[in-house]
Amino acid sequence: MKTDSFTRRQFLRAAGVTVALPWLETLSRAAAPTVPQRFVCVANPFGMIQDAFFPTEEGPQAALPVNLGAFEPLRGKFTVFSNFDHGNNGGHAGTHLFLSGVKSAEASSMPDGNISLDQFLARQVAGQTRFPVLNTAAGPVGGGGVELCWTRTGVMVPPVQQVSRVFRMLFVDDPAELSSTLGVDYEQQGSILDAVNGQAKGMSGRVSGRDREKLDQYFTAIREVEKSLEQEKSWLSRSRPKVDAKEPKDGTVSQQLPILFDLVALALQTDSTRVATIEVPGSFDTSAMGIEEKGYHGYSHHGKDPVLMEGMRKVERYQMTHLARFLTKLQDLGLLDNTQVLFGSGMGDGSAHNNKNLPVLLAGGGYKHRTHLILPEAEQKRVPLCNLYLSMAQRFGAETHVFGRSKGTFGELS
Repeated sequence: MKTDSFTRRQFLRAAGVTVALPWLETLSRAAAPTVPQRFVCVANPFGMIQDAFFPTEEGPQAALPVNLGAFEPLRGKFTVFSNFDHGNNGGHAGTHLFLSGVKSAEASSMPDGNISLDQFLARQVAGQTRFPVLNTAAGPVGGGGVELCWTRTGVMVPPVQQVSRVFRMLFVDDPAELSSTLGVDYEQQGSILDAVNGQAKGMSGRVSGRDREKLDQYFTAIREVEKSLEQEKSWLSRSRPKVDAKEPKDGTVSQQLPILFDLVALALQTDSTRVATIEVPGSFDTSAMGIEEKGYHGYSHHGKDPVLMEGMRKVERYQMTHLARFLTKLQDLGLLDNTQVLFGSGMGDGSAHNNKNLPVLLAGGGYKHRTHLILPEAEQKRVPLCNLYLSMAQRFGAETHVFGRSKGTFGELS
């Protein structure tokens, strides 16, 4: 059979007969260069006043409320969701799971703990950029922090809180002597990990089944740290990108927020990172809003007082105006359609300390945006916010069928 088959092929070639595969769209897409996917989350600790954030109508042409006025030119590039939440309560104590869907106290019962979406996505692109994830805050996180980012092992990731430091991390090279010292530190940490790993392996044959499970988790953590060290070490000899910008000066939260948006845009543009978070601290000052300085937290406890509510709307409008400006900049840079930008809070109503119907807005990412999408309100029909996160993770490139407490994917924007 081999000879006959070979002879037949020879005959066809000699006769000048060629059979070409048809042009396949799938192969065309596979051959095309992959466009990097990016993710940015912006979050505040006190939620939003509902009538200033949620449109009253549903659909692409829904009229925008006052605080989303700056989003009008971006229509078709964003969606506001009504009735998304994690099904939890607890007021301030229930806000820390906004980006994970899992309470820190319940993390040990979950396969991935209470890992937040940013940290989960950073694992998918680790080593491809200098910073797998860039966690930032527009100033000190006091006054009721967001507690936004969590590792798989249940450790809260502290954000970088000064714009000057963010700039230096991204765009200023370390002195040669510091790079050398860091290289030695990485070697020493690697040696320590080797020693600890060896000790743990020596114990694995002499422990109970439950302890062996704990050791397996420990070995996994060790491998993740080893991989992270190698990836960080590989960037020591590479220069940081040069940008046409000067190191910014630190200031109040309201002064640093627009600067931080610009720095994150630069970080994405230079491919210094593909995953970033921006926290709006509870210590947000209100002087830039032209209102009495009662503090962001103070205005959030408005108790439906008209004066305090109007002050809170102004604080929120300031945040949303600069978010819209950030999205416009990404669009101008050609990055918005490949960047999923999530805005939200773990608090629905800051005055009532309610964790229901969280203010959630998703922009960019190449979705078929709907301006305003109203999800089922009835308790037995509510859609978990983690369903959206699962779909976002899959679009980012993660091969996973679950995230947090997801019950399926979210296909309404696909």
